[in-house]
Amino acid sequence: MRKKKTRSDKNYKFTGKKHSKPGAAALLFSFAPLALFVYAVSVSYRQDGQAPKEIGCIGIAAILAAFMTLWISIREARKENVIKKVPVTGAVMSVFMLAGWVAVYVIGWIGL
Repeated sequence: MRKKKTRSDKNYKFTGKKHSKPGAAALLFSFAPLALFVYAVSVSYRQDGQAPKEIGCIGIAAILAAFMTLWISIREARKENVIKKVPVTGAVMSVFMLAGWVAVYVIGWIGL
């Protein structure tokens, strides 16, 4: 005869963890460097590779935004009682965008 499972045998796990609001904001703002990158590439393409100085300023602003979102994401991921998926995703996105923008600047300095 099969034993009926009791409530304690169902392996439910309830937690008091919540999503981090600054971590979610950092995830949303981590898409800003991507949008700025698309804008900068489109302007540079329309100018036949001779983008104005403003595009360089946009790139620096995007790097600063990537650093800021990386810092906020890491700070929020270290907190206790926080679901870690959102801040970690924001940190990964920020690292990719930071690496992409740094690569663009290094390629520009080298002259490839």
